[in-house]
Amino acid sequence: MEKNKRFQTIINFINENDKFILTAHETPDGDAIGSEIAAYLALKSIGKTVKIMNADPMAEKYDFLDVDKAIELFTSDKILPDDIHEWVLIILDTNDINNIGAIKEHVLSKVKNFFIYDHHEGGDSVSTANHIESDASSTCEMLYELFNVMKIDMPYEILIAIYLGIVYDTGSFIYPKTTAKTFAIAEACVSGGVNPNFVYSKLYESNSISSLMLQSRVLSTLEFFYDKHVAVQTMLKEDIEESGALYEEADSLINLPLKSEAIRVSVFFKENLEGILRCSMRSKGNIDVSFIAQIFNGGGHKTAAGFKSKYPLDVIKRKVLDMLNKYFVQPEND
Repeated sequence: MEKNKRFQTIINFINENDKFILTAHETPDGDAIGSEIAAYLALKSIGKTVKIMNADPMAEKYDFLDVDKAIELFTSDKILPDDIHEWVLIILDTNDINNIGAIKEHVLSKVKNFFIYDHHEGGDSVSTANHIESDASSTCEMLYELFNVMKIDMPYEILIAIYLGIVYDTGSFIYPKTTAKTFAIAEACVSGGVNPNFVYSKLYESNSISSLMLQSRVLSTLEFFYDKHVAVQTMLKEDIEESGALYEEADSLINLPLKSEAIRVSVFFKENLEGILRCSMRSKGNIDVSFIAQIFNGGGHKTAAGFKSKYPLDVIKRKVLDMLNKYFVQPEND
């Protein structure tokens, strides 16, 4: 399929509208923030009016991307534009409208239309206007291709946002969806002035001392299951309060157990300061954790997924472990 035809639906959506609100999933990560900043700058460069609104705050390590201070934290008392019915919403880095927090109730219901632009599995049933490529490494990778097709100039500020999103969502170019195209786009970003060491430092070497204290507390909860092939960590709101860290600073702790060769699945139950419990999962090889997330109305990739839990910790922990049973317990012979 020719590239211009491949992207025609989103191109038409952009051309047919003038006022855009961009949002992404709750607890926005590197790909979500990178996508929002890149899309914000690109749309502004072609004369569009653009806002970014998120239901949850972003980690401070991403502040350097938002040179215009465009990212707004949405609250229910926020005053929307008087002409909100003339605006449209683009949802980035998630194909689930239930994963955009308060934006769903207070913004999605008021704009004249919305569009989903994403790369996660589980989007086959999305009925609204959308562009979903589940084989793409990241939403930022998809945006780079879109901007190329639209002949939108990509200065350094856009390229560094795209590069950071790709680095984050590929685990520094090691996750299964990393392809030759991913590296080609990364090369183009570096050729445009992006310094890989600078981005790495911002992503992985910019956390606070408090985050180290939080990491210590979380690691102390480490449990093993299925002959030590599954690792489970837990973070309660007391851990955040007593360490003095931010909830967002725990986003990389899910990856720590996977440094062990024996661990094939890492599960992280984390509670925020409001007491909302989420489950993040990472896996190696052929273990699909996205199916678990989808059962609980979450989403993600085969090897990286998550969901918000309506069950207490002890209940959801047992449910998740039971669902992993098929990968580690051999059925008995008749």
